[in-house]
Amino acid sequence: MVRFLAFALASTAVVAASQVANVAAVAQPAARPQYGTFGFDTAGMDRSVAPGDDFFKYANGTWVKNTPIPPDKARYGLFNVLDDLSKERTRTIIEEQTKNPNSKIGNAYLSFMNEAAVESKGLAPFEPWLKEVRAVKSKAGLPKLYSNADRLGIGIPFRMFVGQDRKASDRYTLNVSQGGIGMPDRDSYLSSDPKQVETRAKYL
Repeated sequence: MVRFLAFALASTAVVAASQVANVAAVAQPAARPQYGTFGFDTAGMDRSVAPGDDFFKYANGTWVKNTPIPPDKARYGLFNVLDDLSKERTRTIIEEQTKNPNSKIGNAYLSFMNEAAVESKGLAPFEPWLKEVRAVKSKAGLPKLYSNADRLGIGIPFRMFVGQDRKASDRYTLNVSQGGIGMPDRDSYLSSDPKQVETRAKYL
């Protein structure tokens, strides 16, 4: 799943161009938009709770009680539902392209998902990058290493981006935040829960 999502994010822009080029070869009916209900979800409220005591439970209590968090997620809500739907639609578009031998995006996807071929190469494709990492002998070399990694889409300890100044919205400033690592949250690394321990051992 992680491999698919990485490919989907990297190729979304290419999909549109590929589809235009292959309209004659792969004609698909336009998907109808899906509309849900709008407004506040009164069925998700817990009216047994006084709003003055706990407004969150009053407004969302029944929904929280009846909506389990999927095992692959640290949190769950309507934005997660929309995110899952978008990813599934993207998967459908990309996998449909694999049926057309002339589709560049289809062939790229099949190549990307060929795990046997990827594993057979070992770390050879990473050697140029690993060589650059090994060449860093002091802290002074880290800024250049991190900037090169960021350009390649490789995660670094610090995330940097330009955005509006939180104290003066009429100007922009450089924002620096913790980059994080692969697992969802702090407990994934520190919890002694047996399931977390097993997952952590497999991940690391």
